[in-house]
Amino acid sequence: MKTDRWSRIRAAGCCAALALALFLAGCTAAASSSESSSTPPASSQALSEAPASQAVPSGEDDTTTAPSVDDTDNSFNGLSDPTAAFARGLGWGPGTAGTSLKEMAAAASMMDWAEANGAANRSAGSLHDCLAGWYDSLDAFDQENFAEAWPLIEDAAQRILEDPEGQASWLEDAGVEETPTCSEEDWAALAGAMNAIVPAPQQ
Repeated sequence: MKTDRWSRIRAAGCCAALALALFLAGCTAAASSSESSSTPPASSQALSEAPASQAVPSGEDDTTTAPSVDDTDNSFNGLSDPTAAFARGLGWGPGTAGTSLKEMAAAASMMDWAEANGAANRSAGSLHDCLAGWYDSLDAFDQENFAEAWPLIEDAAQRILEDPEGQASWLEDAGVEETPTCSEEDWAALAGAMNAIVPAPQQ
């Protein structure tokens, strides 16, 4: 009897020890699982701790920033506004009193514009667009008026180019202070563009 009782006690002790061991093992596993879930992976932790300056802003790359656009007025494709320079070609025409002097004054003013803007070095498209913009801005009467005066202005400019000294007195009488120094190339560029814009005068 005594032997049986000690056997039962030992068996009960073994069961209790086994149960305690299993319980402790379960607690250790749960603690490990909890710790691993609350601790971020090393790579994630490294990224979160990286300095903000190392992060690449969204939508940004290493391409060179485009140069800023010039604030100058580009309505004449980089050419100066011809309105004032061409104004002397308006308000008169063939048969008008003082036509000889008016055409010289208009030719000289337009030649100065062609030289100042380097007409020969401009693209045909930009020169055409500039002069066409000026001509289209005129009302119907001034357009017709300039179309009649333009052949006379072109002839006067050609005479100045061929014989500037011979035309000096005419230019002086027309109120032109200095004989134009426009090159043949600059004038040819302007005249060519204008001839493509201005319709032939009505007969």
